Amino acid sequence: MPIRQSEKARYPANWKAISAAVRADAGNRCEWCNAPNGETIARGRDGTYMLPDGQVYQADTGECMGMARGSEYPVERMVRIVLTVAHLDHQPENNDRANLAALCQRCHLRYDAANHAKNASATRRGRKAAGDLFSDPVGKEAL
Repeated sequence: MPIRQSEKARYPANWKAISAAVRADAGNRCEWCNAPNGETIARGRDGTYMLPDGQVYQADTGECMGMARGSEYPVERMVRIVLTVAHLDHQPENNDRANLAALCQRCHLRYDAANHAKNASATRRGRKAAGDLFSDPVGKEAL
């Protein structure tokens, strides 16, 4: 996932090397669903995905379910896999290997969903509070 400009200072100078090593350690596959980095896969409507060679995997576990023909597979959409590196404790300063996981964009976004929702809520609350500080509750500006 792209690193926001405001967060870059929290990552070490050698983050690119660290993340490349994590992806290599994982065999360049998602550690949770087994999706291969850079591959275009068919995501199914049934919680599975299919590789170009016809192998079908359970997307939540990475378990190989067998083979399917493209015409038999319920394709929802085609997706190119981008392998990212997640900080499992959501702390970019903690680059211990046990805290890092090579995840496809689907698994990374699902893992971070609760944290993203919490941050979005805090941002909305902060905007409301800032608005309250500068609002004109008695309408004096209208005079």
